Amino acid sequence: MRILALSDAATPWHSFWIRFGQYVHELGLPVEISTDAGRITALQDGDRLLLYRFNTAWGDLTEPLASARRRGVVLLADVDDYLWQAPSWSRPRLRAYSRALRLCQRISCSTEPLQEVLSAMFRRARVEVLANSTPPPRPTADRDDGPLRLCWTGAPWMRPQDLALLRPLAQWGSYLPEPLRWRHIGHAEGQLSFASALGLDPALVEHLPLLPHQEYLAAIDGAIGLAPLAPGPFNSFKSELKVLEYSGLAMPWVASAAAPYQDLCQRWGWAGRLCHHPHQWIAHVEALLDPATREREGEQLQLLAQGRQSHAQAVARWRQWLLEA
Repeated sequence: MRILALSDAATPWHSFWIRFGQYVHELGLPVEISTDAGRITALQDGDRLLLYRFNTAWGDLTEPLASARRRGVVLLADVDDYLWQAPSWSRPRLRAYSRALRLCQRISCSTEPLQEVLSAMFRRARVEVLANSTPPPRPTADRDDGPLRLCWTGAPWMRPQDLALLRPLAQWGSYLPEPLRWRHIGHAEGQLSFASALGLDPALVEHLPLLPHQEYLAAIDGAIGLAPLAPGPFNSFKSELKVLEYSGLAMPWVASAAAPYQDLCQRWGWAGRLCHHPHQWIAHVEALLDPATREREGEQLQLLAQGRQSHAQAVARWRQWLLEA
C-alpha cells in the first residue's frame, strides 16, 4: 500500500504542513508528498490518494481520479476551511475542486459545522471530523522578563475584520505606564502590517515573516496569546487551532466568543477568557497582567491540551483513518 498526499502547494509555511504534513514522519506509513497530479497514474489497487486543496494547473482531474478509482485506489480528501467562501479562490478553481471531491469516498475536516455542510455537498462521501491537535510539548520559556508581550499569528491582509476587534485593546495598551508589546508571526513586506491594522506604533511590534511549521511553533512566544475571530460565513467553519497552539505551549489566551472557542471551553470544562465586546478584551488582558495568574492558567491549559487533543492522539487518529479507508 502506498499513500500519495497531493497538495496544491508545498511551500514550507503552507497550511498542508499544519493540517497533515506535521504528522507524516510519525505515522509509520509509506506516504509520498507531491504537488504533481501526474503521480496519480502510478497508484494501484489498495493505494490511497489524499487530496489537499486544488491547484488550477492540474486541470480537470475527473478522468484521472475516476480511472484511479476503477483500479481500486481509495480516494480521500481533507478540507480544513470552507473554501467556497474564501475570497482568494476563483469560481473555476472551486468548480474543479468540487468535481474532484465528488469522486472521493472519504473526506476529513477539522470541525463539526464543516462536516455538516460537506456532508450536504458531497452526499456520496463519508465525511468525518479529524480534529486539530496541540503542538508536541516543549520546554516553557520564562516570559516574565521585560515588557509584557502579546502574540498573534496570521496574515493581517487576510484577517482585517478579525484584527479590528483588537483596536480598543491596542489603544488601551499603548497608554499604560509600560506600554504593551506585541509579537506578530506572518508579516509580509508590501502587505497590510499588523501595526497598521491595529493602529499601533510600529516600534511596539516585533514582526516575523511566514515560517515553516516547526519554526513557526518555536516563534510563538509571549505572555498572552490572542485569538480574535469576527462573525462571518468563512469564520463560521474555522477550527480552534490558534488556542490549541497557545494552550499546548502553556500560554494563557484571550479569544472571541466564537463557536470554535466556546466549543473547546465546553469540551475541556474550562471557563475561558472569551470576549463578546471590545471592553472584555481589555478586562481579560488586565487580569493577566499578574504573572502568577498567567503562570497558573498557562500550566492548566497545557495539561488540558495534552490530555484532550495531544499531538500523539492526532497521529494515532490520522493513522487509523488512513488504514481504515
